[in-house]
Amino acid sequence: TVTIGDMKINEVAPIFERINSTGRRLTIYDLMRAATWSGTFDLNNIVKQIKESLEQKQFDKILETHILRSISASAGYGINKADIENLRDLQNPQQRNKLQEAANACIEAYQLAVDFLTNELPVASQSYLPYALQLTYLAEFFRIQPKATFQQRETLKTWMWHTSLSGYFRSANTGQNISDLQKIRNFANGKINELNIDKPINFKKFVNDDFSLNKATSKTFALLLSSQKPKSLLDGSLINTRQALATANRHEYHHIFPQAYLKSRGFSQEKIDNHSNICLLNKGNNITISNQQPSIYFKEMANKLEDNMESILASNFIDIKTHEAALQDDYETFLQLRSNTLINAAKLLSNYQINTNDNGTDETADTPDYYAEDEVNDEIEEEDY
Repeated sequence: TVTIGDMKINEVAPIFERINSTGRRLTIYDLMRAATWSGTFDLNNIVKQIKESLEQKQFDKILETHILRSISASAGYGINKADIENLRDLQNPQQRNKLQEAANACIEAYQLAVDFLTNELPVASQSYLPYALQLTYLAEFFRIQPKATFQQRETLKTWMWHTSLSGYFRSANTGQNISDLQKIRNFANGKINELNIDKPINFKKFVNDDFSLNKATSKTFALLLSSQKPKSLLDGSLINTRQALATANRHEYHHIFPQAYLKSRGFSQEKIDNHSNICLLNKGNNITISNQQPSIYFKEMANKLEDNMESILASNFIDIKTHEAALQDDYETFLQLRSNTLINAAKLLSNYQINTNDNGTDETADTPDYYAEDEVNDEIEEEDY
């Protein structure tokens, strides 16, 4: 043990950092809370205010480290680890007002960013945000430009779809973070009018990935399904997509060609869970369909929906030819046709220009930063301090 007497917090924190190498694992948030604490400022209070302000929109599970990088950006620094450590410079009384102002600005910025995601995009909760860095950059944009123009909002929507579909933030690194932060700041300040993404989208790979809601690709796919305001295949009722996207669970998702049927036909689980075989469905309808083969329940559906059938199918990205393949229990043809429809919709949302090589190759430079985001769990990997 080490006993520390009457010392200032800026003297205590470095000592604690040095002697704690084999003790409790600390995050950068732990250290920055200690380094910036004063009788009038506690980082925990700011984090609590931000989380409480986002609770109604179901974004209150945002990680403390994510909020910390936004405070760093708000203070004029960057979002990488080295940038965040500069917050230490604001712990003296002369600079403490700047730290408080930066923290306060983040509260409103997060509220505006989440309003944008939930009102103008189908991101009904944090559970369906493909990449956490998307919220970081949106918060920085709205901090600088709280009254975005119509065109800026349209550009941000396209940016959201492109970064999600391409997996742009899957392997974010220090160099990319610096570049992206400067770009979003320039865009917010009106210095540039576009947010061009240099990473191509492999649409075929995206629509044929296997569905699992702990992956960014499947979260994005769920948002794509929701964007069409789908109606139930069985009774035509409007699906409550906000409820379906409230939490990441599989109960609201339906295999159009039922799993048991496809297994009996010898298809692998990966092929069964293909994105193009998934649609949104009310839970009760899902139980009703059970394991009926498509040629049976699609005929029943046609009898119930009558003249509304074509529009209801279209709301689920199923055209007439795809419907006919289902009536023939032709799974391979069904997947191919629905994949084409989904690809066209994704291209439209991302304003994708066919001028790049869609080979899905990830080309990243620089050494991955500890803020690199993992596609599976979408959590920040904290360095062992």
